[in-house]
Amino acid sequence: MEKLRTPVMIYAIYLILLGLSTLTPSLAQSVFGYDIKDPGVLLVLSNVFFGFGVVAWSISSNTERYGGLAPAIMVALIIGIVFLAWGWARHLYTARNVLVPLVINAVLAIWIWSARPTS
Repeated sequence: MEKLRTPVMIYAIYLILLGLSTLTPSLAQSVFGYDIKDPGVLLVLSNVFFGFGVVAWSISSNTERYGGLAPAIMVALIIGIVFLAWGWARHLYTARNVLVPLVINAVLAIWIWSARPTS
């Protein structure tokens, strides 16, 4: 279970950083390069990132108890990969906005898969 702690904690930090980067329209524009027209939707997005960041941090702080949630985290990462690829295929995103998160999500999903508890 100890080997699961690090990738889940990195996932939590990643989510919290995404929450910070989507906190204001000007910050989101500087990070992602898009003009944000609805700050309300952006706040909801920040809320989701921060909320799941806290959940992931809690899982990483007690992998003995919550390590069984590793498959759910992997599914969440895979859903993120699918939606990023879908948006890129529809020309909604540029490579600048997709490649790094795709790589991060894939690496974390593989890392968590390899560190998941097996019983």
